[in-house]
Amino acid sequence: MLEKIQTKNLQEGMYIVCSANGYPGIPHDLANKYILTKDSILTLLRCDIREVLIDSSKSTVADSFPQTSYSEEILFARETYTKTLKLIQNIFETIENGGDLDIEQYGNNINPLLDSLERNSSATASLTILARTNKYIFTHSLNTAILSAILGRFMGLSRESIKDLTISAMLMNVGTIWIPGDILNKKGKLTQQEFSEIKKHPVVACNYLKKQENISIDIIRAVLSHHERDDCSGYPEGLSGNEIPQYSRIISICDSYDAMTSERPYRDAMDPNMAIKHLYSMKNTAFHPRYLESFIKCIGIYPVGCFVKLSDGRYGVVMNNTPQAPLLPQIKIVFDSRFRATHPEYVDLSQRTSGSKGSNLEIVECIHPKSFKLELNRFLW
Repeated sequence: MLEKIQTKNLQEGMYIVCSANGYPGIPHDLANKYILTKDSILTLLRCDIREVLIDSSKSTVADSFPQTSYSEEILFARETYTKTLKLIQNIFETIENGGDLDIEQYGNNINPLLDSLERNSSATASLTILARTNKYIFTHSLNTAILSAILGRFMGLSRESIKDLTISAMLMNVGTIWIPGDILNKKGKLTQQEFSEIKKHPVVACNYLKKQENISIDIIRAVLSHHERDDCSGYPEGLSGNEIPQYSRIISICDSYDAMTSERPYRDAMDPNMAIKHLYSMKNTAFHPRYLESFIKCIGIYPVGCFVKLSDGRYGVVMNNTPQAPLLPQIKIVFDSRFRATHPEYVDLSQRTSGSKGSNLEIVECIHPKSFKLELNRFLW
């Protein structure tokens, strides 16, 4: 899978294909090869090669953190989720009070969240479905930030780039501070004039961020362009294709997904797998297929936290996903076929689908927890 990356963000173990812009060309001894030393990266920078294409499928970049199980990580993930939610609320309050943003400190504050994602991204990802609050704008910003970090990591971005990407998503909706509350919280359909007011929030946010110190241009551009669409149907500038910054392409998918799966005053939340299907229907139009397919691979057709019915009649909760087999996640079975509580059984569907008659086990239905008045949290930790 080819991905464009800034040369300064290359890491040892990444596989370089060519210069992203064609000129100047990559030295012959570095093209179609792995980055083995930091000297190779310095060589590219000296050649004034600012961006390169890497093949992320061949990347051998090692995980920086030992991997943990879901049950080991979930308590820590919940703690970091709560702390980061408070951080986002404080950022909004700082802006409302006319204070100055401290981007460097925010970066330090989200390190525990990024550490948790590196140890077990499924634990934190499940909270974007399960840990809902009545403060939508803050929760939505955090969920989008978490999903963006997961997608950015899956696509091979460096730790520093993921940090900037995460902060960009946390800041994407600060422009709503200047939108009248009666429009922002309206329960019915917006009028054309009201929607025009809503569409101003990326520009208003961008103008505010430009006046702050130590905010990278990448973050500002990401906030400005997170509602742009690949087919130029987005706003505020109607950008298309490669005109849209990479961070914005990532955030736009995660923003749309979380909005669909969130309960709103004017509509019910969409089941996660239905939201995935709806996003996929916009492949090649609103969203670039490579970014969208990467999102589906790392989040799964049935994201962590989904309540599902299996082909043998039993019910369970999705605990983990397999990028190579997005339709066959790992399930924690919690009810039998008569919907009676049963001793939990962990099943990896990718290992139970061999093709031989009678051995296949697959998901036949994704069910909204409200249908059975379930609190899924208790099954996940």
